[in-house]
Amino acid sequence: MDARDEVNQLLSRIALRDAKAFEALYRLVASRLMAVALRVVQDRAVAEDVLQEVFVTVWNQSAAAAPGQHLTLAWLCVVTRNRAIDLLRRRKPEQPLYWQDENGEEQSHDIQDESGSPMEQLLAHEDGAQLAHCMEALEPEPKRALLLAFYDGLTHPEIALRMQRPLGTVKAWTRRSLMRLKGCMEALA
Repeated sequence: MDARDEVNQLLSRIALRDAKAFEALYRLVASRLMAVALRVVQDRAVAEDVLQEVFVTVWNQSAAAAPGQHLTLAWLCVVTRNRAIDLLRRRKPEQPLYWQDENGEEQSHDIQDESGSPMEQLLAHEDGAQLAHCMEALEPEPKRALLLAFYDGLTHPEIALRMQRPLGTVKAWTRRSLMRLKGCMEALA
C-alpha cells in the first residue's frame, strides 16, 4: 500500500474519531505539510502554527465531509497552503524600530507615550479624586446602581434584577445620580 492510500484510510478512520489514526496520520504527513507551510510563510514558528490549525481542522471537519468525498493527501496540502496564505493576509506588516536612512544614519520611530504628559496625568488624578469625593456624597443604593451601570456594564433591567428594585426606580436613581455628579464636579472645578 502506498502513502496516498494509507492517508486516505487514515482520514476515513479519523472521521470516525479514531485517535490512533490521527496520531498515525500526523507521523506520516506532518513533515510534508510543514514543508508546504514553511514554503509559504518563510518562518518556522508561523509554519508550526499553520500546521496545528490544519490538524485541528482535520480532526474537527473530517467527519463533516460530504458523502462520497474522499479526503486525500492533496486535500491536506491544499488546506495547509490556504491556511498559510490566510495567515499571511491577516498579519500586519512589521515596521522595524530602527533603520538606516539614505545617508547611512541610524533612525528610529518616535513612540508616543500613551500615559499622557505629566500635566495630563496630574489633571486625571485630580479628576479621579474629585469624582471619588462626589461619589461619596451619593446615597448608598443610587451609588450602587450607578457603579453597576458604569463599572460592571449592566443595563437598567439587569441592575433592577440584581438589586431587586423596580426598573423605574433604577432608571431614576441612575439619572439623578449622574445629574448630582455633574453638579458636584462642576462646583469643584
